[in-house]
Amino acid sequence: MTSPLDTGNRWAVLGVTLFVLGCAGMIADRAPAAVLVNESPSLPKGVYIRAFGKPPEPGSIVAVSQPASVRAYLRNLGMPADVRLIKRVAATAGDQVCAVDDHMVLPGRIVRVRREDRQGVILAAWRGCRRLGPGELFLLGDTPSSFDSRYFGPVHDDQVEGVFKKVLTW
Repeated sequence: MTSPLDTGNRWAVLGVTLFVLGCAGMIADRAPAAVLVNESPSLPKGVYIRAFGKPPEPGSIVAVSQPASVRAYLRNLGMPADVRLIKRVAATAGDQVCAVDDHMVLPGRIVRVRREDRQGVILAAWRGCRRLGPGELFLLGDTPSSFDSRYFGPVHDDQVEGVFKKVLTW
């Protein structure tokens, strides 16, 4: 007779356990999530697992609480205030970030800033040209339609609820 925890099943049990724990983390009020499911157009739709102990650095994917300055806008789109934003770190402390006309100039790239969202609502754009200070991060999604730091500005690393790795996309 084989045990349900034989080698082949052990991985399945571990995967289900991690998924359940991650879901519990998403539901818990203040507990950091171990697993996030992204359905937004900012990054590929899919499952992201938290990389515990890893600091945010350029290129890493982070989940942040919604900046207070944009909660009303996001609420009008139907997004609850407790839904995290999942973005990629585009610039960190010491990096120069500049808004120039309808573009954002960042280390190694230039991205377009949209004037309005997909529903025709005028977007407030972050304006400025400066080096990011200690603990500041400039976040971008992977798509041109992402709602990110181009519109709400840099965030402080204390808003980061974790660094995540993409594990499954659809």
